[in-house]
Amino acid sequence: MHDESMILGVGAALAAITLLTYPSVSGLVNQIRKREQRSDDVYSDPDGKATAESDAAFSDKLPKAAVLLSALLGAGPSLAASVLATLNNGRDKLFVESWLVTAAWLLILFQAIAIVAIRRSSEAYHFGLFTFASGLTLAYTTITFDTKVVEDLLENNRLVFGLRVTELVGVAAVTAASVLLPRRPEVYYQDELVDRMYTTTAYSRFTFSWPSELMKLSVTKKSLDLIDMPRPNHLTRAVNMSANWRAANYPDRRLWLSIIRAHAGPFALQWLLTFGTAILNFAPQWVVLRLLRILEGRVLGEPLSVDAWIWVLWLGIAIIAQSLLESYVFWLSWAELSIPVRAQLSALIFEKSMRRKDVKQSRKKNKDAAVGPTDPAIAAPGAETTTADAPEVPEPTDAAKEEEEDDLESAKKTKQGTVNLIGVDGKRVSDFCSYQNLFPGSLFKLAVSLTFLVNLLGWIPLAAGFTSMLIIMPFNIYFSKLYADAQDKLMKLRDEKLEVVTEALQGIRQIKFSALEPQWEDKIGEVRNRELKKVWDVFCYDAILIACWVTSPIALSAISLAVYAYIYGELSPSVAFVSLGVFRALEVTLSVIPELTTDLLDAWVSIKRIEEYLCSPDLVKVSKDGDEILFDKASIAWPSDEDIDESERFVLRDVNLTFPQGELSVISGKTGTGKSMLLSAILGEVDLLAGSITVPDGLSIDDRHDSKATKGDWILPKSIAYIAQIPWIENATIRENIIFGLPTDEERYQKTIEVCALTKDLEMLSDGEDTEIGANGINLSGGQKWRITLARAIYSRAGILVMDDIFSAVDAHVGRHIFEKCINGELCAGRTRILVTHHVSLCAPQTKFLVELGEGRVLHSGLLSELAEDGTLDRIKSHEQRAVEVNEDETAEATAVNSDNSTDNGDDNDNESGPSDGGALKKTASRASQAGAAEAAPKKTARKFVEDEKREEGAVRKHVYLAYLKASGGWPFWASVVVVFFIVQILNVSRSWWLRIWTGLYDEKSEATSFNYSTLGHHALGQNQQYSYTGGLHHQTTMGSVNGFSSAFSSSNKVGTYTTESMSYYMGIYVLLAMSTAIISSARYFYIYFGSIRASRTLFERLNFIILRAPLRWLDTVPVGRILNRFTADFNIIDNQLANSISFGGNSFVQLIGVVLSGFFVSPFIVLMSFALLVICVYFASIYVTAARPAKRLESTAKSPVFEQFGTALSGVVTIRGYDKVQVYIQRMYRKLDDWSTTTWHLWLFNRWVGWRMSLVGSFFSVVVASVLFSSPTIDSALAGFALAFALDFSSCVMWTVRLYANVELQMNAAERIIEYTELPTEDLGGQQPPAAWPTEGRIEVDNLVVSYAPDLPPVLKGLTFGVERNQRVGVVGRTGAGKSSLTLALFRFLEARSGGIHIDGIDISKIRLHDLRSRLAIIPQDPVLFSGTIRSNLDPFNTHTDEELRDCLDRVHLTTSRASSAATSGRNSPTPAEPASSSSTVSEPKNVNIFNDLSSQISEGGLNLSQGQRQLLCLARAIVRRPRVMVLDEATSAVDMHTDGLIQRSIREEFTDSTLLVIAHRLSTIADFDRILVLSDGAVAEYGTPRELWEKGAEEGIFRGMCEESGERDKLEKVVFGTASSS
Repeated sequence: MHDESMILGVGAALAAITLLTYPSVSGLVNQIRKREQRSDDVYSDPDGKATAESDAAFSDKLPKAAVLLSALLGAGPSLAASVLATLNNGRDKLFVESWLVTAAWLLILFQAIAIVAIRRSSEAYHFGLFTFASGLTLAYTTITFDTKVVEDLLENNRLVFGLRVTELVGVAAVTAASVLLPRRPEVYYQDELVDRMYTTTAYSRFTFSWPSELMKLSVTKKSLDLIDMPRPNHLTRAVNMSANWRAANYPDRRLWLSIIRAHAGPFALQWLLTFGTAILNFAPQWVVLRLLRILEGRVLGEPLSVDAWIWVLWLGIAIIAQSLLESYVFWLSWAELSIPVRAQLSALIFEKSMRRKDVKQSRKKNKDAAVGPTDPAIAAPGAETTTADAPEVPEPTDAAKEEEEDDLESAKKTKQGTVNLIGVDGKRVSDFCSYQNLFPGSLFKLAVSLTFLVNLLGWIPLAAGFTSMLIIMPFNIYFSKLYADAQDKLMKLRDEKLEVVTEALQGIRQIKFSALEPQWEDKIGEVRNRELKKVWDVFCYDAILIACWVTSPIALSAISLAVYAYIYGELSPSVAFVSLGVFRALEVTLSVIPELTTDLLDAWVSIKRIEEYLCSPDLVKVSKDGDEILFDKASIAWPSDEDIDESERFVLRDVNLTFPQGELSVISGKTGTGKSMLLSAILGEVDLLAGSITVPDGLSIDDRHDSKATKGDWILPKSIAYIAQIPWIENATIRENIIFGLPTDEERYQKTIEVCALTKDLEMLSDGEDTEIGANGINLSGGQKWRITLARAIYSRAGILVMDDIFSAVDAHVGRHIFEKCINGELCAGRTRILVTHHVSLCAPQTKFLVELGEGRVLHSGLLSELAEDGTLDRIKSHEQRAVEVNEDETAEATAVNSDNSTDNGDDNDNESGPSDGGALKKTASRASQAGAAEAAPKKTARKFVEDEKREEGAVRKHVYLAYLKASGGWPFWASVVVVFFIVQILNVSRSWWLRIWTGLYDEKSEATSFNYSTLGHHALGQNQQYSYTGGLHHQTTMGSVNGFSSAFSSSNKVGTYTTESMSYYMGIYVLLAMSTAIISSARYFYIYFGSIRASRTLFERLNFIILRAPLRWLDTVPVGRILNRFTADFNIIDNQLANSISFGGNSFVQLIGVVLSGFFVSPFIVLMSFALLVICVYFASIYVTAARPAKRLESTAKSPVFEQFGTALSGVVTIRGYDKVQVYIQRMYRKLDDWSTTTWHLWLFNRWVGWRMSLVGSFFSVVVASVLFSSPTIDSALAGFALAFALDFSSCVMWTVRLYANVELQMNAAERIIEYTELPTEDLGGQQPPAAWPTEGRIEVDNLVVSYAPDLPPVLKGLTFGVERNQRVGVVGRTGAGKSSLTLALFRFLEARSGGIHIDGIDISKIRLHDLRSRLAIIPQDPVLFSGTIRSNLDPFNTHTDEELRDCLDRVHLTTSRASSAATSGRNSPTPAEPASSSSTVSEPKNVNIFNDLSSQISEGGLNLSQGQRQLLCLARAIVRRPRVMVLDEATSAVDMHTDGLIQRSIREEFTDSTLLVIAHRLSTIADFDRILVLSDGAVAEYGTPRELWEKGAEEGIFRGMCEESGERDKLEKVVFGTASSS
């Protein structure tokens, strides 16, 4: 008689295998139909292309043969057994089933033949997957079928038994061989190896074995480099992600929906597999239920059957299947969702930034944003504070609260707020994409677990238990809302922190020169304190949510089991253990939901921020195509992304201009009249309010075919090159900055160098044209930056050159050289040149068209010949003449500190570390410059100016751990943490012990319940804790707590068979112990976070203190992005994760020790097995940590270039767009994003590698323990339950101990990077305190001064000796490398004296505190530095002066007038100095408002809403406010118009009569009437005396006289020199 169920089962398996055979049939048919011939071409696919070598090395013949032989090995015996079964039909009742199994074998044999026959390896690979599925199906069928007949066969038919065993071997072999087929040869993309995930075998892919080779390399090298890691596949590359988004044309609105649509496939697969995981989570529980019932039957005398051992096998299979599926879901979530989404969003944000309006205006605020007065005394951070001992910080003042929303809103609009979209918001959204599947997964698990429990307990006990959840639910809803609000504010505060830190780093030179470090330390600290206050709020709400959701299942289980025991009067071990296991899984599920809810809210906030940015206005094309540049009744304003009333904007109205083609056009006008705006209008970087603009449309970069350009077709008439008012320089070599991606035409390049007066500069640099330039040209002087940007434009193919005032930073003779040889030379012949300048007289002889702006309109315009005829030209020139009369020369046109006064090169390369140029770093780039040498140094291998970021190697140093532990509270704190953990563990033991008493005869079953938790709860938690490690800023905290709670509640709900009276007693004690555990566990969570915040505050204070006081040379050579990475990303880890990883890792380790020791109560064999497996786990863990540690460090360093590239591109976006280089920079960003993705990819790949292997070890151990239990007849069901729980707890504890230890190692990388910077050397902070009024006279004595930039470098000042009397004005001049800027740096002690010294009023400045020295001196740089805030906060940051005093200073620098409060204004929503209204203007004509009349007017980040001239004037007004006794000036009015400059030069003479002035002069006429002239040469005094004395030496003997003769202004200088002499 046939077994119908068996026939149905085998038939279903045959049907499934038939369906799985269809792809093989289809593939073979297609191959035969197409008659494809073998191709000699190498393999290629979207990932890349194989090389000839990799293609030749690839072979899949052996695994194909193994598949075929394995199929024959199984099919043959199966056929033979079926034939024998048919021949013995009378005795064999299962011959039908046997033939069905044989039919399945024949189908698998056909699949094997198809694998061998198919040509493409990728198709064979996929056929192998279908064969694998067929093999698993057949394996299940064969095992089930054979167990039915095995006992009979052993007794009656040994031949058939042997055939069946061989068949089992065959099914195992074919299943294994089918996943050993390699998919393809190794492929390369852009000559780099692509990740092997889609190259390797299915076995290697799904067991995460393909990185093993890389991990072995890490063990060998003890490190990893980015070059060692294969590149991302096409599904992860940023360029593909961006292209796919554009191709699908997804809208930026409803961004979340667009992300889902863009990644619909991975999302769908993730959800599908999550549902499968939810089901598999309960498979071990179901197996445990069967095993315990079998053991319960054995107690009653029932013998063990073969089925019992099959169930032991199924236990291992269930755990392995669950682990494998969970691991793959986790990997899918990261590899195919999180990393691609992050790359895609980052690419979209960067691309948007390249299209977006360049808005620099600042929002109006109600209050002045001034920093309060602070004690300037320098002390170590935290030395006098107690705030580090508590997470609370003072509440903001009422005024601060009023301004908070405006501050946070404006923070989003800053450059760093934009960078934060990638660094914080994009990562938050992408992280949530990786674990959002836990939402449906948790709900599905909830449904499955409830179904399970209803079947196990009944609906009445379960409904009674759920009443507790209904009571807690309103609390959860309330605190969820509070959490969301707090999280939103926290994100904005982090933007604000990033903004203020960035501003401090970008203005660090001004901060140091002005001794403002304490004030900025407080300013940054105030924002940080508000951030920590909000972090604490967020944590409290989060912790309350966790407490709600952890308490609910405790009450649910206690009430449900109590009601069940009350109704049925008994509780069997199988029901108790399994139901408690399900309750544990339910607890974990419910605990995840609040975390997911808060993370959903976080991600929603971030995605809305990104959506708002992506939907912000793009730069709209305001011009139309034409043959010439033409303005027709155009009214223009600086771009804005808000609706602003025209009266609040500076507007150039009714512009009518036509610039002649191929000629020189000059735009002039007073400071702030809109000259730069007019140039921006040509580039399309303005808002067009009325009229029209016509500009020729140049060819796109793809249509220009630059690589094929020749001398004959080099110039493209319609292309534009732009020189901005603030020169934009890349972090690249000088040559790369000039060539700017074009092909090299060596002749044109050399001519460009010559006409731009760069020849001598390159000779002075040891690396010449290969000298690397730091970020923003930090190691160049101002003039060098200008001339390099000019050279970039001249070398370019542009036929239209749009140039802002290029003469303001060069000497007069250099200006003439550039004008004659460059602007009107051979390289510019036939090109349309539009030049903004104040030097109309210089340009007039060659100018074709002239424009003068003023009063918000065009005052004059026309051909120069026409303007000359009607006298307009003379009036325009008269503006300069009036300036000459005031100042005896064009004193406004000065260069940066240390420009060159030589004949051939007008900019001083000596600006090694000038106040405005960062020349100190030029010294690091050139030893010749460092030595002050005037001749070129020998050619050397080019050095990197910005060194690669340092990465530690090997394990994190013990010193880092000790530093962190000390910062978080030291040994007392961590000792108390250990005590708290022991208390929690004692409570856990007490609950278990009480349950043992309560359950009476089943006392040992209380331990067995842990099995159910471990089987269900651990594996549910396994995925959740993986999620917690990856998601958000505080998931590790919460999930760590859940892990702790899990141990606490693992034996919490055991009930035996008792009377109603006794049950109340025992349940009451149990609930008391359980709630005590929950309360203390929650308190532990708060306590640990308390320490985390304390450590974060302490380390932040140290880092803030050190960075602000680090040597200037170090700050110049380290990119801002690296420092910001410490202040942001690294502190996010320390704020939320590190303390929990340490504490809960230690907790897991303690639990592991307890579990191992508990093994003695069961069997010594189990103890031995646990130690053996511990050795294996330690081996895997050591490999993982060795590989993951450098991978994490690489990820940290790979982020910095992304942020640096973003910041650089945002700063130069107008220049980039002007040169049509947007796509070039986008491609660069793609590469950097891919680097970041590569490191993250491998970090999580290594995580999965160790996770899978730990799960495998745990599964094996569980099977071994189960086998031992079933082999020993003396072990009952209670002890068996305890042993199984021990086995599963062992694997859980080992896995989480290893993972959390790895987490500590990886997260300690953040602490390591921060502590590395906190240990940097600072400037010398010691010294004596000078008298309060020092200096009273300002006398300077320099005595035999010798200084160098480093102890191992030659001196740059060599025995310098001179003296300056009280209130004298001394001009400092010298040729290139003379040491002018070195003198300035020595005066402010940025360079310490090697010998000799400087005395001011008789006090040796080396003996006094740096803060006192710098705060008593002042410097006005050429490159002005302003900070975001108001006009008042920039003039008087500490509110020590009245409004009237500040207005008076503004009036003295002619930013306002006492006669009028509303004159013509300009700048980016900014004013001009007031000027009389033109008689031609009508009363009704709109006027621009002068914002300098209102001290509360906003100054944007970097002062970019002001013109360059206005920024210089505001810095001068700031100096007048201070009225120092000693002042150094770098002719700081180079960007103002001639007339205003003349007035300002007079103001300087009048306002600083009581000050000693040292003026670093580039134009000799500026200092020709000074009291003394100091001429430096090769670091020593060459000449020193009055201008007349030096003049009278003659040109041959006197250096100063020679420089005057070479300047091209000889007659004017003679007049000034002797005029001064006679007047004195």
